[in-house]
Amino acid sequence: MFKKEICSILSFYAVSPIHAGSGASVATVDLPIQREKHTNYPIIQASGVKGAMRDHFRKFYEEQNNEEENDKPDQQKQQDKVINYIFGSDKQDKPDGANKDEDIENKPGAISVSDAKILAFPMRSNVTPFVWVTCPTVLERFNRDLKYIGINSGLEFDFDLVKKDGAAALIGDNFSSGDKIILEDALVEIMKKAEENLNVKFIEKNFKEITRLLLISDEMFDYCVSYCTEIQTNIKIDSGKGTTKDGSLRYQEFLPADTVLYSIVYFSNPVNSWVAETIKNYIQENIKDFLQVGGDVTLGKGICKINWIENNDK
Repeated sequence: MFKKEICSILSFYAVSPIHAGSGASVATVDLPIQREKHTNYPIIQASGVKGAMRDHFRKFYEEQNNEEENDKPDQQKQQDKVINYIFGSDKQDKPDGANKDEDIENKPGAISVSDAKILAFPMRSNVTPFVWVTCPTVLERFNRDLKYIGINSGLEFDFDLVKKDGAAALIGDNFSSGDKIILEDALVEIMKKAEENLNVKFIEKNFKEITRLLLISDEMFDYCVSYCTEIQTNIKIDSGKGTTKDGSLRYQEFLPADTVLYSIVYFSNPVNSWVAETIKNYIQENIKDFLQVGGDVTLGKGICKINWIENNDK
């Protein structure tokens, strides 16, 4: 059981499109993104989030110790030891010359990570280049996650204002009640400002990038995240002929840039002398600003601006 005081929220703001793949598909989209089974909402599975954090930390550690040219083998062993303590042992990280009787690959790590869930989804609109949308189910889950790890968000909801078909509530000061906004090919009408019914100061404080947020119905949100993701067409060129290779056409799905997600990160004290709070501070000092998640890394995909949200009741 994890203690509430050693949990944090890690937020992701997509700077470039994200492809956290779920494998090949026989549907229209050949390479779809990962989704929850029961809601069909996009997610980034915990293994992908933790793997990205591990890779980011490894690169940081190598850069930090690059100037030390004394003993490369010992330096490599120390690096692997630190990474294994924090993220859990991995067979490929087993140091050369390690005791074969030592079961390194089965040792737990000092952190645990949840799936990255969606909080706000960008939609093209007629009034601005795009707006973000969210829905009652997403906000209720977000509030529940915050309460679980001991963060007092102060979020309060009255979702009756978006029960009407095509109704929306505005979180912010960009538009007025009665305005009609086109989201792709769907029309919503702003019934009133959400601040009249919702306490959303926590979102405004911790997700500063979200400046034009609409609260829409669960049904409309499902339409947005199911049919309005980014689909890119990929082909392979025959180097000899300079033309497209037969059978190389494929459609790949992406979460669009400006999507906002969040993940819960738990810091624990594994079987060693490290203290969970020390590990948390060390991780947050060295995994910050930007993180690359998902596939197509060499194409610049999956770049996210990240932010740590702390327990404000400590």
